[in-house]
Amino acid sequence: MTRRSAKPPESEQEDPRRTAEAGRRGGVVAEPTSRESAGSNRAPDEDTEQLSLEDYNNLLEDYRRIAAEFDNYRKRQARDFNRLISQGRRQLVTELLAVLDNFDRARDTLDGKHPDSEIITGLIQIGNQIVSLLQKEGLAEVVTKEGDHFDPNIHEAMMAEDSADGTVDEVMQVLQKGYRFGQDLIRPVRVKVSRGLKREVEDAGE
Repeated sequence: MTRRSAKPPESEQEDPRRTAEAGRRGGVVAEPTSRESAGSNRAPDEDTEQLSLEDYNNLLEDYRRIAAEFDNYRKRQARDFNRLISQGRRQLVTELLAVLDNFDRARDTLDGKHPDSEIITGLIQIGNQIVSLLQKEGLAEVVTKEGDHFDPNIHEAMMAEDSADGTVDEVMQVLQKGYRFGQDLIRPVRVKVSRGLKREVEDAGE
C-alpha cells in the first residue's frame, strides 16, 4: 500500500511572491505576521522610562543650585575686575605724585633767584619723567615725519596745501603727535598733507 505524502505537489503550492503580487493587483493587503502585529499594538510610551515626581524635584533643585552658583561666580568676577581696575588707577596716581612733586619744586624756582636755564632744565626733566611713566604703562608714539606718505589708518588730515613739486598725499607737517596704547590707536597723527594741484594746473595750461 502506497503512502501518500502530506506535501502538496509543486503545482498546488502557493508561491509567496505570486501571492503578494496578486494581493497588490486585487487590492488585497497581506495580513501582518504575528511579530509585526505585536509590535504595532505596543503602546507608544511602553519603552519610555517614566520620570517620577521625586526625580523631577531633584533635577529642579540641581538646576536652581547651579544657576545660583553661576550667578555668584558672575558677581565675584565683576568684583575682582573692578578691584583690579581700582588697583591699577591707584598705582598710576601714586606714580604721578612723584611728577607732581617735581613740578612743585620747579614752580618754587620762579621766585627770581634761579636762572632761566635752570627752570627750563627742570621743566624738561618733568616732561621726560611723564613720558617715561606713560611708556611704562604701554603708551607708544606713532612716529611720523615730513615726507612720509599719508596713511589714513594712522594719520588724520587737518589741512591740505598745494605742493611745489606736485606730490600728492604727502605729509608736509606734523601738527600733533599720535599715540598707541598697546595695539590700539588712541589718537591719530594730525598732519598737513599735499594736494599737488599746482603741478596739475601748470600741465593743464600748457
